[in-house]
Amino acid sequence: MPLWIVGLIMSVASVLQLCLDVPAGKMLDRFGYKRLIVIGTFMFMITGSLLFFKFNSLFFILSVILSSFGWLFFGPGGNAYVLSHAKKGKVGKLMGYKDVSESIGIVLAAVTIPLIVSSSGKLISLIVFLLLTISFFAIILSPRDKKKFNFARHAHARTHEQRRHVLLNLFNVIKRLNPPSMILLLFQFVSAMFYGVIWFVIPLVIAHLPENGQLLGLGLGMFDFAVVVTGALLCNFVDKSNKRKMVLLGLLMFSVFSMLLGLNYGLLFLVFAFLATVGDEVASLPLWAWMHSLDKKHQEDGLLSGVIVLFEDLGWAAGPLVAGILYTLIGSTWTIILGALPIMILLVIYYSIVYKRVIKFSIFDVPQRPHKRRHKG
Repeated sequence: MPLWIVGLIMSVASVLQLCLDVPAGKMLDRFGYKRLIVIGTFMFMITGSLLFFKFNSLFFILSVILSSFGWLFFGPGGNAYVLSHAKKGKVGKLMGYKDVSESIGIVLAAVTIPLIVSSSGKLISLIVFLLLTISFFAIILSPRDKKKFNFARHAHARTHEQRRHVLLNLFNVIKRLNPPSMILLLFQFVSAMFYGVIWFVIPLVIAHLPENGQLLGLGLGMFDFAVVVTGALLCNFVDKSNKRKMVLLGLLMFSVFSMLLGLNYGLLFLVFAFLATVGDEVASLPLWAWMHSLDKKHQEDGLLSGVIVLFEDLGWAAGPLVAGILYTLIGSTWTIILGALPIMILLVIYYSIVYKRVIKFSIFDVPQRPHKRRHKG
């Protein structure tokens, strides 16, 4: 298929997943976390097996859609399952182990991309199916849910007035927590869009430049690996630094080094990927903390968190669509540069509107922010 069609299919699948995120969350609370994680994993297994029989347009579309449905339960279900089993005072530790395990998996997957990206559909199918089969039995053998679920249907009236109240309440929350809330929403969108472009373009570059495959695979893994290193570095100076300058520096690093990623597919790609991730972390950490410091009541945390995830998912939907169109027209280098351009625009918005404000708060007084995905299942 033409690459713009491939990007469109991936974008539509992300939008479909976005629309079903809330119903999926309700299903998890109603039918059980482990049960639906098992179902989601089984759908992934079906996806992997499809590619063994045929590797044509129809089976590609089916695999994308089925994996999107599987991911609906796999991501949030995993978080809920871990939280439900965590003992008091050890939630952060368990979630940390989960995030580290996930990042290690992404790094290993990125490293192996050059080895399988040009392989036959049957080999790819066997590798995916084997990994998912191991996951399936690991989940089957895991402890049962501690929470008891009620399968009975409950009457639930949702009137127009209730929906209007939710939207009005959300607007008031964002307005009260401005400017960091709006900057953070835009930041989540543009960063997810950029990562969507990267994960669409770089595997294609690996297929066309197999001699650089190993380095580019490591580069994809660098986005997750660098988070651990960055966290350790930030702890040494972050609370003593000027927060508004910290956000500015982070956005500047993120935008510049993101654009430079498309200029070199050798060793410099690893350096630029690492520095771009550092910029991402340096900018987002104080934005989360600043927003938290303005929220004195903390009564709409779930509502605000939901809309932040919504903007992130919109970015993941836009990224493959933009990349699929631009890659064919202008090539990989300019696709990556234009994919990073919205980050530069956000930098200009921040400098023009927010930079002169005085920001006083302690980053260590706020809870750990949600793990930010630099990949999309």
